[in-house]
Amino acid sequence: MPETKRKLIVLKFGGSVLLDEDRLRIAVHEIYRWRRDGWNVIAVVSALAGRTEELIERCRRLHPSSSAASKAGAIALGERESASLLGIHLDRAGIPACILTPDSVSLLAAGDPLDANPVSIDRDVLKSALDTEGIVVFPGFVGINESGETVTLGRGGSDLTAIFLAHQLGATKCRLIKDVDALYESDPARSTPPPARFEYANYEDALATDGSIIQHKAVSYAQQHGIEFELGRFNGTHPTLIGPGISTFEDTPDTPEPLSVALCGLGVVGEGVAELLLQLPEQFKIVGAARKSIGTLDSERPYPVDADAVGLAKNGADVVVELIGGVTTARKIAEGALRTGSHLVSANKALIAECGAELRDLASAQGSRLLYSASVGGAVPLLESLKQRNVTHVDGILNGTANFILGQLAQDCALQDSILDAQSRGFAEADPTRDLNGQDALDKLRVIAGELDWDVDEHHVARQSIPDWISSGTAEHPARQIARLNPNKASVLIEQVDSDSVFGTTHDEWNTAVLYHPDDTATVLRGKGAGRWPTSESVIADLLELSRECVKSTQKEALHAV
Repeated sequence: MPETKRKLIVLKFGGSVLLDEDRLRIAVHEIYRWRRDGWNVIAVVSALAGRTEELIERCRRLHPSSSAASKAGAIALGERESASLLGIHLDRAGIPACILTPDSVSLLAAGDPLDANPVSIDRDVLKSALDTEGIVVFPGFVGINESGETVTLGRGGSDLTAIFLAHQLGATKCRLIKDVDALYESDPARSTPPPARFEYANYEDALATDGSIIQHKAVSYAQQHGIEFELGRFNGTHPTLIGPGISTFEDTPDTPEPLSVALCGLGVVGEGVAELLLQLPEQFKIVGAARKSIGTLDSERPYPVDADAVGLAKNGADVVVELIGGVTTARKIAEGALRTGSHLVSANKALIAECGAELRDLASAQGSRLLYSASVGGAVPLLESLKQRNVTHVDGILNGTANFILGQLAQDCALQDSILDAQSRGFAEADPTRDLNGQDALDKLRVIAGELDWDVDEHHVARQSIPDWISSGTAEHPARQIARLNPNKASVLIEQVDSDSVFGTTHDEWNTAVLYHPDDTATVLRGKGAGRWPTSESVIADLLELSRECVKSTQKEALHAV
């Protein structure tokens, strides 16, 4: 069955955004935003802020009159470093990606080794990587000449790399992510009063800017080939479009007001979410957190912590994040938050499976949003994909803990040892019963069924536990816990699989879901389904979606007021 083709976006992250290694997480969030909306992504990265200057200075100290070719090879290291580190951050977040280099795709460039112009590229290598992983990370600013030497594309050359790749691959969209929300007539950080903000900028007006926001050579390349592209901020909703049209201006900036967030649960995932939120002060402010037992270090946090999660949920935060698990207390938190008018983000598949319809109705009545992407699949954007095309049935490995344990059993590890290993890696809870007996995966199928408005009869549900499978005497490897769902039937069974099949090649804590469509195509989704960072990334994605919706609402209100 052929796989569904996806739209392609090229995203460029400059040094003004990538201020340090931790800020690479900004790129992870933006990449995942588009990936979960059904896009393939090429992420072009600059060197971390100050890194290029550091390498130039090192060249000067070593040999002030070094050749341009030698210097180009040295200063290109910054972009290659950023691309490799971003790949590691994506892997930690459970998001599959392929890291390519100008050498591996034969990105040929001609001219001055320090100010070369891109000429050609091997499209097939890029397309193959996108077909396999859906995400390619690529160092900007760098190419190779006909002799195989490294060359660079001039100051700000990552802009040119992104637009060149978008043109060569026929990308649907190309967006340059900057530290400003749009293109301005001059740098807004250096201008008083604030300069005019472009809604649409033609090439001539973009070239008339001082070049501090966008590389002029990149604009000239776009003009030569008639390419439209965007320039805006991280998580932006209304970037400037740059192209051949007539320039227009607007007064409404694309800037968010920080949303107040109450965190109910500071366990493995809650701590990860808190860490990521503290790195996004422009979007979020943690106003309180709740956990069962208060530790001595909690007093040192930049937000208050107490044990009353239900009370915290009713304090009127813009968003309540429920991460405690279970149903009884979690339901009180969810209902309290929604009745108070807060939005609710949850990673609790048991809560949504049992109470999802009721909570959706309550959220709708209160004009609030209920988001729970992290309840199914960790970093696999499964629930979002259900909204993009009609689905006839779903098959998948939906429990990373069970998948990891089955993999360990195939290596002759004892069940208890495999469980302890999963727990030590953060893949399994203290009580892994729901993972082992299939209930966790079944809850996820019920969440999926709710999204598709399918009513699965309880008499048509089958479930098998890993211990029962072991004791049956018929256990064969390789085996996987396979969850299957159609409009009236659900099952979670241990099945033998071909080692080279889509499920047989899903190892460790990874999840794979296959969505089947009426036209006999399928959407295959992969990602890590267990652990702190994959689940935290999915929670953050829901929060960033809420932030975008709030900005759009503010922009609409401003337009109506005019």
